[in-house]
Amino acid sequence: MIAHILRHYGYSFVFLVVFAETLGLPVPAYPVILVAAGLAADLHFRLPGIYSLATLAALGGDSLWFELGRLRGRPILRKLCSLSFSPDSCVSRTESFFQRNGVKSLLVSKFMPGLNTIAAPLAGMLRVPRPRFLAADLAGTTLWAVSAIALGRLFRSQVEWMIVWLAAFGRTGVLILAILLAGWVLLKWVQRWEFYRRIERARISAPDLKQRLDRGERISIVDLRSDLGYHADGAKLPGALWIPPRDFEKRYQEIPSGHPVVMYCTCPNEATSGKFARLLIAKGYEAVWPLQGGFDAWRELGYPTEIVAAPEVDLTLLAGSLST
Repeated sequence: MIAHILRHYGYSFVFLVVFAETLGLPVPAYPVILVAAGLAADLHFRLPGIYSLATLAALGGDSLWFELGRLRGRPILRKLCSLSFSPDSCVSRTESFFQRNGVKSLLVSKFMPGLNTIAAPLAGMLRVPRPRFLAADLAGTTLWAVSAIALGRLFRSQVEWMIVWLAAFGRTGVLILAILLAGWVLLKWVQRWEFYRRIERARISAPDLKQRLDRGERISIVDLRSDLGYHADGAKLPGALWIPPRDFEKRYQEIPSGHPVVMYCTCPNEATSGKFARLLIAKGYEAVWPLQGGFDAWRELGYPTEIVAAPEVDLTLLAGSLST
């Protein structure tokens, strides 16, 4: 099927698939490049042409997300995260990875689900200089595209055999692939729905939390944002205890027990706060609630916040450089 489409639409199909995946759509760009390279002789494709179009499409999509990240910041990250099939692949995990590896994250982002689409707008939000972003993104895109082309050429006999095998089944083969794909999507959807169902029962809304605090109820508030998210926003809920996810196991005992605990993060589905809320309950805490909508929901309602201490280094330095 892929071979037929490639034969009919040529290079334009490679470009469109790569561009669509870069925008966040669930399309298999890497296998398409691999098949196009493996069948290059039969399809009358040239390998430099495949590489050039794949790279141009990826850079175009990444540049678009980069600029949106610079203009809109965190709302763009939250929107992308909310579209993910995996609720745990949220903004905070991506920020933590980006913080550890800096701009060099772009060298491997194309190979990592969850990081692929988030990395570019995150770099934009952190004000990474455009030349540095483009250099790192070009290097990462080249590594990604060349690896697909190399695998396609290395295993071209197997690729040809697979295409012949699928063609032998005709419509039945296409139907089998469609059923397998639909089954995978359904499984991911069920997992996502189950996750949201568990979170929905446990979380607390920002107005409810505000009313409880105004009544003087004793509630411990825990900020679970990563270093980048915490310092980029520059504010937190009043009195919140900041514990980055990587330090939670070492520091959770700092959270007072005996009264309710509210935890918030930057994930649109409260994935991080939901995960650590369950962990805290397992350690003996009784009432632990993720904050619905996280810090953004609280701030958007105009509720009071508390300024956090400035980071010891500029945020853009946390994004690293190609030379380090």
